[in-house]
Amino acid sequence: MSQYGCTIPRRGRALIAKILAEKMPLKISRIMMGQGVCPEDVFPGDLEDLVEPVAAGTSTEPTYDGDTVHMMVEYRSDLNGGLDRGFWIREFGVFAKDLDGSEVMLYYGTLGDYPQWVSAYSEQGLDTRRYPVDITIGEGATVIIDYSPEAFMTSEDVKGLCTTTILPMFLTEAQGLIDAHNTDENAHQAIQNAAADINRRLALIELMYNTEVKGNPFVISFDDLSKLVVTGVWNKEQRRLEF
Repeated sequence: MSQYGCTIPRRGRALIAKILAEKMPLKISRIMMGQGVCPEDVFPGDLEDLVEPVAAGTSTEPTYDGDTVHMMVEYRSDLNGGLDRGFWIREFGVFAKDLDGSEVMLYYGTLGDYPQWVSAYSEQGLDTRRYPVDITIGEGATVIIDYSPEAFMTSEDVKGLCTTTILPMFLTEAQGLIDAHNTDENAHQAIQNAAADINRRLALIELMYNTEVKGNPFVISFDDLSKLVVTGVWNKEQRRLEF
């Protein structure tokens, strides 16, 4: 059975001790997600890297509370262009810069027997997983992120983006379509043709009942006068001959 939990590896603890002694800032350099399982004969605190790293993750900016750093580690399927295949997240690591410039795995998390599947990147939707991380480093330490937390968005961030950016763009685009529609003479052509036909029929009815036509009146409509020999005045708008 694989144990679920987290640890600060041996080299991570040594780095924290040096940072406190030298009063230097802790520089978090990257987040990695993996699908490996720590072997039973290996203590997780002795690991210096993920067992089977797969893809980079991201995180929130660290917050400091007393002697503990709080941050949210996240994996998104669209990071770094997105993976073309899904995988099981079984482990993740937080890495930091040592004082000599080398990199140390500061925090190791394992999901044990509860791995989480993440799908390959798709434009139809994102697959996202988040894990809270707390690292105790000592009171008075400074923590900075030495990389750009790529694409991390909280629900509040998404709401703000939709309200302040996407909604105005949508409204501007919609108004442009409405304006173009209103100035298009051919918009709703079927409705225009139907209305014009009704107007013609009403005009013919008015003509029949408002004139002193005797006998057996009839009406013939023409779209044009090609190949016709007629007498009278051609009313092109009403499509009729007037005598």
